[in-house]
Amino acid sequence: MLKDNIALVTGSTRNIGLGIVKILLKYGALVYINGRSEKDVIDAREKFPESDKNKIFCAPGDLSDEEEVKNIFQSIKRRHNNLDILVNNACNLGIGHSFLETPFSFFTDVMNTNCHGLYFLSQLVAKDMVERDEGGVIINISSIDARMAIRGRSAYITSKGAVESLTRAMALELAEYNIRVNCISPGYTYTERWKNIDEEEKEKRRDLIPLHKEALPEDIGEAVAFLASSCAKNITGIVLPVAGGLDIQNLPKSSDI
Repeated sequence: MLKDNIALVTGSTRNIGLGIVKILLKYGALVYINGRSEKDVIDAREKFPESDKNKIFCAPGDLSDEEEVKNIFQSIKRRHNNLDILVNNACNLGIGHSFLETPFSFFTDVMNTNCHGLYFLSQLVAKDMVERDEGGVIINISSIDARMAIRGRSAYITSKGAVESLTRAMALELAEYNIRVNCISPGYTYTERWKNIDEEEKEKRRDLIPLHKEALPEDIGEAVAFLASSCAKNITGIVLPVAGGLDIQNLPKSSDI
């Protein structure tokens, strides 16, 4: 479905990003893994079987640093001269402060990774896609928290709301160049953080989900692959929840009304 497409997945050394890489590889893409440190990127590549390693490339760099954003893009241009699919997944989770206690520096750190880096990397990639006149795909990873607030994550929620708004703005302006821009909005997803939660708490979370199961990173990857493929050739500017129905309910089944 994505045979020989060149893809970059930011923040892809673990969790959702790594799951996206696995699925893009499954459908035939050549994939760049990105993380802040070269060691993390190399270690992530080593998790794959030998048969896949010739389709995986390393693009380390910090998305919160403008110069490193440029270096990430230029390293891909030097090797492959083009990028067909950009998946903006890198994320600062913004955990640790209530709204009243959030320092300016903390808010800025979250926004630099989740919005500023995404914005300028997308701009570099889109300019190149326009110049090559071959179109392309940009997919942003948001969160259902962009529309359903939770406590103690105001900086993160702000950033994800911005990502969804930016998705629509980019989709509108880039449509004339055959560049499609869409967004995926995960809900509860089984990542490393879930491994430290006891079974009782996991069940409490599952009880909140209409389908009663959290997503796997690969589920997010399948949604990415669909939106990146020709199956979605007339889809742009959408936000696609992958949340087991968590995003559509007002109250969970267990609530007393």
